[in-house]
Amino acid sequence: MIKLVASDLDGTLLHNYQQTVPKEIYDTIKALHEKGIIFTAASGRQYANIRRLFAPLGFDIPYIAENGSMCVYKEEVLATGLTPSKTIRHILDALMEYRKIYHTGHCILSVKDTYYSDSTDERFIDYMENDMHSIVTYVPDLYAIKEPIIKAAICDFGGTKNLEPFFHKRIGDEIRVVTSADHWIDFIAPNANKGTALKVLMEKFGIKKEECICFGDQQNDIEMLKAAGTAYVMATGHPLAKKVADYVVESPLPVMQGLL
Repeated sequence: MIKLVASDLDGTLLHNYQQTVPKEIYDTIKALHEKGIIFTAASGRQYANIRRLFAPLGFDIPYIAENGSMCVYKEEVLATGLTPSKTIRHILDALMEYRKIYHTGHCILSVKDTYYSDSTDERFIDYMENDMHSIVTYVPDLYAIKEPIIKAAICDFGGTKNLEPFFHKRIGDEIRVVTSADHWIDFIAPNANKGTALKVLMEKFGIKKEECICFGDQQNDIEMLKAAGTAYVMATGHPLAKKVADYVVESPLPVMQGLL
């Protein structure tokens, strides 16, 4: 019997950067809840952003935020991951080089309650505020941030075709570089990813691997897909994600509704 359903958001349960959850999805999660099946939203997004999306449910669900660097249930932080400050400096060094070559590259450094960014680009600022509804603090110098960094990520509106190989070559031996949605790469903190967070939830709720199913579409979902008993990857997903899939599907919703 399935007891836990974990789903990525952007490109999986929702369209990329969608800021409302369709009623049919709310109704399905509520029906799962009534049947005793736990649903967890797993995303690279901020915790505050994900919590706002699912607040209309009217009951608490576990959240896997920041690609697993924050795992929260009922306001209790169950797990956190931090990126070493030395690694952050190396990411920023590579970013400065990327900007010189490609004349773009918008970085966010995630701490507990905000993102820090040094971007002055109007399109990016508007996108973060009005599309992503993220809490962002804009600063002139990211090197000056002294708070513990949960996650670093870089956006290039031209896509990830330059981003991923560029940063993988320069820093891939120090930290994992993964695609996230259409034009982001994320740097996964050591010992913290969606998979480790999902395992924390399974342990907390006493759920076995075979009692958990998972949905994803990108490289940042791979550890989570492997951690679940059954892995579903979207037909539009990344080829590397599809390699670890048990099934390739068009949408999570029919599978979730099939559990009812």
